[in-house]
Amino acid sequence: MQPATADPSADPHDSPGPTVTELLQILDGSGLRLASRHTQRRLPLASPTLFDPWTPPTGPRTGILLGIGLHPSAPASTDAVRDAARQGFGAVVVKALSLSVETLAAVADAEGIALLVTDDEIEWRQLDALITSALTTVAEADTSLSAAPVGDLFALANAIAAMTGGATAIEDLQERVLAYSTLPGQPIDRDRQEGILGRQVPDLPENAEQYASIFRSGGAVRIDGVPPALPRLAVAVRAGSQALGSIWVVDAGGQLDSDAERALERAADIAALHLLRARSAADLARQQRAELLRRLLEGGEDSSLVFGQLGLDQAGPFVVVAFQLEFASDGGDEVRMVRLVDLIALHSAAHQHGAECVAIGDTVYVLFTGTAATFPGGVESMARRLVSRAAAALRAIVRAAIGSPVTSVGAISRSRHDADLVLLLLAAEPSSTSTSTSVASVHDVRSRVTLLELGRVLRDSPRLVSPQARQVLDLDSRSGTDYANTLRTYLDCARDSAQAAARLSVHQNTLRYRLRRATELFGIDLASPDDTLTLWLSLRVAEFD
Repeated sequence: MQPATADPSADPHDSPGPTVTELLQILDGSGLRLASRHTQRRLPLASPTLFDPWTPPTGPRTGILLGIGLHPSAPASTDAVRDAARQGFGAVVVKALSLSVETLAAVADAEGIALLVTDDEIEWRQLDALITSALTTVAEADTSLSAAPVGDLFALANAIAAMTGGATAIEDLQERVLAYSTLPGQPIDRDRQEGILGRQVPDLPENAEQYASIFRSGGAVRIDGVPPALPRLAVAVRAGSQALGSIWVVDAGGQLDSDAERALERAADIAALHLLRARSAADLARQQRAELLRRLLEGGEDSSLVFGQLGLDQAGPFVVVAFQLEFASDGGDEVRMVRLVDLIALHSAAHQHGAECVAIGDTVYVLFTGTAATFPGGVESMARRLVSRAAAALRAIVRAAIGSPVTSVGAISRSRHDADLVLLLLAAEPSSTSTSTSVASVHDVRSRVTLLELGRVLRDSPRLVSPQARQVLDLDSRSGTDYANTLRTYLDCARDSAQAAARLSVHQNTLRYRLRRATELFGIDLASPDDTLTLWLSLRVAEFD
């Protein structure tokens, strides 16, 4: 590629398209990520350009260059990134090939261009289509064409039905029926009829296992219908690694062959583009609010500014509630997580209009303000109802933790931190479907939360740990002895040897012998209140490690 000079009159920041950050938000989970630091450059609403080392690109040179064939460690790749920046491109996409891209990222930062990296397994063809679809979504966000993709989905459903020979339905991750085929003469069953009439898949016991098998698979899956339901051929719809929905084809006579499977898998790629385009401007706005809430929960000097951008009442008080899904061994957690977010958002909005909700990792956080935060008991009751509802609807265990009520915007991160600590304590308990063991507030477990915090202090300042406790734990670890548990239980029981022996299921003489040996081995003075306090505290917080 020959260097070229960018048009000096063109300002890439004046482009009507999204910034690099906004594009990545739209394509979240598609396998595309940022490797450089340049995020605010705007990208034009134009399809990506394919890299060709022998032919200079034609057309717009302010968009995205797909670096097909660029090797992360090849000198020619750094030249290509520099040339792309000088030609006016806003971003270059490469594959890391399991190698470091730091050199290319540094070149991109120096040239003022974004370097994006896509997962190695993503085909360039699909990535090109996904980026084009995302940019088209932005272009159409403010037009009356926002409903057009739904119409396209019905046409696609009919096309799939014609190719495969079976009645077809296209669903999103919430098991809502987005579109269905209308070709005459194709058999259907009652489940399909109910799904079409209510635009929602009927809630059946076999759903969880069936959807889990589909989203575990990389291709089409045959689903045996539970009589009187007919069997089906189904496939997950994905954009890169992000699940978007599924396609179901009725196989009334069991005659759908491998050709039908391949046709359905090809159709899934096309459906991904339609589902991405169906994301409206409201979806982008929700993503932006979620990012603001994420920053608010993390805390920082700009908390008040972020809070103002959310447009919430700063009067307070505030309380954060955290929900966490216990991942199941049968798979399907990706779908369950999406449905859990929707369920939490619905219940939270019903409890308080304007409640903000965001998923961070495997945890969903809700921020309540004003009256709802003033009476945390009402929030806890709502959380218990929601956990019960999630257990029934998702067939999964969900835990809920209510943080401490706070009065200032800057302390919201403190409430979130307390909720996280409560979740840690709940996760340490044996799994149970009872809401009494799945929901707790920081007020309920304040003492144990304090021990967790003290454990962090001791880990950060090892000199504060009792030397005798360190020796006890070291010997137990090396020799398999049980001195730590013996001493901790004895001190837990306020030195009542009868109670401690009963709790340890040993004879009192055995307990006395162990205590005497501990005194000899570690130089412990059980008659010293100060020594026993630091010993007990050090042994107690070690449990939380």
